[in-house]
Amino acid sequence: MFPITRATVKTTFQTTVRRLNSTTSTKEPNLPKKLPVTPNKYNAKSSAFNLKPVLPEGLFYHPAPAAPTPKLTPKAFLPDSDPRKTSKLYFPEETTKIKENLQYMPVLSKAPTPHSYHMTAKDVEELQKLRDQGVSRSELKKKFKVSNHFISISTRPSQETLKKEKEQLDKVVKKWSKGTRAARELREKEKVNWYRG
Repeated sequence: MFPITRATVKTTFQTTVRRLNSTTSTKEPNLPKKLPVTPNKYNAKSSAFNLKPVLPEGLFYHPAPAAPTPKLTPKAFLPDSDPRKTSKLYFPEETTKIKENLQYMPVLSKAPTPHSYHMTAKDVEELQKLRDQGVSRSELKKKFKVSNHFISISTRPSQETLKKEKEQLDKVVKKWSKGTRAARELREKEKVNWYRG
């Protein structure tokens, strides 16, 4: 048995590195597709900045991001008096990187919808008639260009819709256990006592 020293470990490490470099240089490594950034989808309906990665199926190559070099300052942080801010020669890769990764960037804030007050009393009456006939909300929104909130506050649901909702609620109530039914009855009694003061 030969004694293991630092020199022997160093030489074996160097030989393995050379061997790997020689094999990879002759044959091109078959690496999976490289991802530029972590693909994500911002869910605006839930809490703010809720990052949900949407990764492709199978293997993919996603190395750790390299630290930015201090020699390059992004143009957004340069003062207006600096000539590098308007120069096309300084850091031209910045625009290409932004364009390539724009589809992966999350939405920071939802654009506010402009308010329009174009509905008249006749339009609201027609809206109510169509809703009584069983026209869906999506069709009403497209026709009158209004939101779900406006439909809810300006009209009332049809009798058929209320009947269907009551039937569904009755089906759910029939499935309640004794404990759930007792808890619901107690809650209703508490509500009556709250109103009485």
